[in-house]
Amino acid sequence: MRASNRRLSILASAAPIFNRRGFSGTSISDILTATDLEKGGLYNHFTSKEELAIATFDYAFKQVDAYFTKALAGTESGLPRLRAYVDAFERYIERPVVNGGCPIANATLEADDALPFLRDRIATAFANMRGYLMRNIERGREKKHFRSDVDPEATADFIISALEGALLLSRGMRSRTPVKHVLALLRAWVEGLAA
Repeated sequence: MRASNRRLSILASAAPIFNRRGFSGTSISDILTATDLEKGGLYNHFTSKEELAIATFDYAFKQVDAYFTKALAGTESGLPRLRAYVDAFERYIERPVVNGGCPIANATLEADDALPFLRDRIATAFANMRGYLMRNIERGREKKHFRSDVDPEATADFIISALEGALLLSRGMRSRTPVKHVLALLRAWVEGLAA
């Protein structure tokens, strides 16, 4: 197996472990067991657990990004795409593309104080999500889908906060009910943005 293929295989095996257990809860022996590698084999591809965690987060975020790109392909920008985004997020919650839930939310909770080496990656992931939503809202305003007073930045921040917050609340309460409530209210709120 070529080195780049083996590296991807390691990331695919490690991503769900880091995503479920976090950096602190994942041991190198967990990764070795999942990848069927010896320590030396793992360190041929990654020089440290930190480097592996960063690469794994990047890999997981690319999987999430690819899911949303595919889910929204062919949907008209503006209000239709915003509706589709919320629908795609609901499907994503039911069947996450990386086992263990949203890697951005999971990493954010753990990295805030303890893992400074992941903070920039998390900030970039949120900036990408935010930028995507803002551009779509701006296009929607140009097409007259949204009221002229709809602020793309504030709207994107609210949507991300509602969706990620619903995930955390549902996880903490061990119930899907908060997500269902938030999605229903968010859908109604999105319709209220229409021109």
